[in-house]
Amino acid sequence: MVFKRFTYENGLDIIAPLKCGTRWLEQETNPMNVQLIGNPINIKHIKKETYWLYRNGRKHLLSALKTEIGGEYGYPNLNKVDEVVDSFLNDTGVHWSPNMFKFMYEHWNRFEFKPIELNNLSSLFPNIKFNPSKYNMDYFQKITNNDSVVIDIIPNDKLLKLYELIDLDKVYLDMILNGEHNPIKFI
Repeated sequence: MVFKRFTYENGLDIIAPLKCGTRWLEQETNPMNVQLIGNPINIKHIKKETYWLYRNGRKHLLSALKTEIGGEYGYPNLNKVDEVVDSFLNDTGVHWSPNMFKFMYEHWNRFEFKPIELNNLSSLFPNIKFNPSKYNMDYFQKITNNDSVVIDIIPNDKLLKLYELIDLDKVYLDMILNGEHNPIKFI
């Protein structure tokens, strides 16, 4: 799972997984620096003022599947379905991880950064208008924005396993949002 970190002249610091507002942040908010982070374990220098952008697990998964299955060949690339789904199941995907909330909880447990849900991202930039149609999948002609299309091409047993992994990982997001600490250090 790949993350991007955005820093701004005013001290604003945002960590966002791909498929969670990263294009909007890069294109519209004029960050001073954008750092690519290839593994959440490698996120350094988190502080209480750092924002972490998160998204509903199923929406994040479906967006990631659309992106990775569509890829450079157009949508749907049926030859890539098993490869992409297996990479997600094995936690080697680029745009989604079944352990993202767990990884971020491990950081939050130590630093208590600020979680912010994707739908509230624009509140950090009140003078920048958000145009959602510019960032949905219909903007890319190779990729569909129709969730049912992607759901229909994934084998049901694998889709159910992905949903199960989302539910298991969501426990960590809930602990962050509820302010529940665990004295065990994971990292």
